[in-house]
Amino acid sequence: MIYSKRLNTNIPIQVYANTQYIQGFGKFIHYQVKDKCIPVGYVDLKDTPKGAYVLFIKNQNPDLYSGFGLIADQIEVEHCLNKGIRQPEIMSEAALSSHIQHYKRGKRFVDKWVNKLVKVLVRQNEIIDTSFIGAVKMFMPKSMVKKYIGIIKKDPLLSGIK
Repeated sequence: MIYSKRLNTNIPIQVYANTQYIQGFGKFIHYQVKDKCIPVGYVDLKDTPKGAYVLFIKNQNPDLYSGFGLIADQIEVEHCLNKGIRQPEIMSEAALSSHIQHYKRGKRFVDKWVNKLVKVLVRQNEIIDTSFIGAVKMFMPKSMVKKYIGIIKKDPLLSGIK
């Protein structure tokens, strides 16, 4: 389910996957999320031995839908569970000015200084351009993975994948 701004309620979504293996580089997966025929967003992953590396997530229609980051996080965890990895390591890199959104959702940065800085910025509760921080590696903490495992048990997104 994703929040539809137009309808002011959560609505069902469908997830589609396209997998490509590139010799010498590994397995890449493109998850496309749709509301019927309307693209909601996508998640691009690269498989790693211990989980997945998030290459890119994008809400394709932010004027119509909110909360896509939560959907992306669930897809990341569920993808790893479907690979048989029960305690996945999910890594990514924060795009410019996305640091606060990722931090608020629960992701943490490898650089502890960045975590401290973003925590202060979040407390200020203002819209702040964080592009000065640059691209920074981040990870999904085990507590966040555990939270999504509970959600997946009740409402998996990838079970009816096309």
